[in-house]
Amino acid sequence: MPLQKKRRQNMVVSKRVANKKIIKRHRNSYSIEQKRQVVAYAKENGIIKASKSFELDKSMVSRWVNLNEKWVNETNQNSKRVGSGRKSFYPEAEKELYDWIIEQRKQGLGVTYAIARVKMLDILKKPTMISLYGNSINEFKTSNRWISAFMKRHNLSWRRRTKVSQKLPSQTNELLKNFQEFVTRLRTEKLFEMSNILNMDETPVWFDMTGNFTIDNRGEKTIHIRGTGNEKNRFTVVLTVSADGTKFPPICIFKGKRLSHGEQIPSGVIVWFQQNGWMDSELMKDYVDYVNSNLGKMGISNAPTMMVYDSFRGHLEESVKIKFRDRGIDLAVIPGGLTSICQPLDVSINKPFKDNLRKEWHIWMAGGGSGMTASGNFRRARLSDVCGWVKRAWDRISDEIVIESFKTCRISTSLDGTDDEITDNESSDDDIIE
Repeated sequence: MPLQKKRRQNMVVSKRVANKKIIKRHRNSYSIEQKRQVVAYAKENGIIKASKSFELDKSMVSRWVNLNEKWVNETNQNSKRVGSGRKSFYPEAEKELYDWIIEQRKQGLGVTYAIARVKMLDILKKPTMISLYGNSINEFKTSNRWISAFMKRHNLSWRRRTKVSQKLPSQTNELLKNFQEFVTRLRTEKLFEMSNILNMDETPVWFDMTGNFTIDNRGEKTIHIRGTGNEKNRFTVVLTVSADGTKFPPICIFKGKRLSHGEQIPSGVIVWFQQNGWMDSELMKDYVDYVNSNLGKMGISNAPTMMVYDSFRGHLEESVKIKFRDRGIDLAVIPGGLTSICQPLDVSINKPFKDNLRKEWHIWMAGGGSGMTASGNFRRARLSDVCGWVKRAWDRISDEIVIESFKTCRISTSLDGTDDEITDNESSDDDIIE
């Protein structure tokens, strides 16, 4: 073949190649757990229906069904990630969850991550969802990754107010040193067991705990969270812990004189009444008996005991001090301004307790609360409901948190100084203005 003719043929071929459109294939990757969900659905509803429901290729679903047995012994089910643009495996359930969140927000109700997870699980238990997804819902996990992806898919965001902190004044350093030295001297002299080193604190709780954050649509200008109209109605919870991790039954102090007819308080919670709903010197005397009774139940009421509490005026009444002394309980009163670093309950316990309480309140509200008034407002929670919140919130505080909190405050650290490397926890329930 002449060289010139061969060159012309090569040029034609090159043009054809250049003009041919190059198609790039984008592949999505799926974890074995996700493949199993599809397989479970396909086995119950058929391969064709599964491919349509999950928007997957029919041959791919068929191949997964055949390979399913090989995945039984896989140890790393999350080694592969969902590719960009993956759609939800539970679109109908997520749509119902989204509609529910929007309805809650229209009513001014807050929606936390915890509530969204609980609601999603409730939705998946519905017969309509079981008929759609089969047994695959048993493998669904409301993980942080799922909630983040769900919010991104539905253009939702997490909204909260700014936290304002108060710093401890530098002039309190001398007071701190004196208090810690006093505690050390008292422990050296009396040799208290960890079970007899106590801390008590009164913390205010409101009947409405809407919080400062909710899930809502992006771009919303006004973030309103609806309650029962009792944002200013409060009661007091008295918490008591010991350095060995023991949690005494919580005390709820409500306004009034007696329990309403038909109210039944759950076991494990003590209820007192006072005109203003807070601790006073008379109730403090009852509190001394409460402490002595609980120590007696543990068989340690005759052992030397130290009570650490703040300088609230009801704690400092001479009659209260005398009653503590008569019961063989030494007092270590925290100077004003030092509770954020010297009081175990304030340092590490009150905050998670309040978080647990707020979760209980949101679950209660999401379930309809105590019903509506004739004018369409939510009724205030019954005292029996409130005490149930307190008990469950308190039960979820671990012994380990209590033990570490005493050490952080240097109240239960070893007397030989081997625990002095423990640093102060700067986070305090009193430091946060919500």
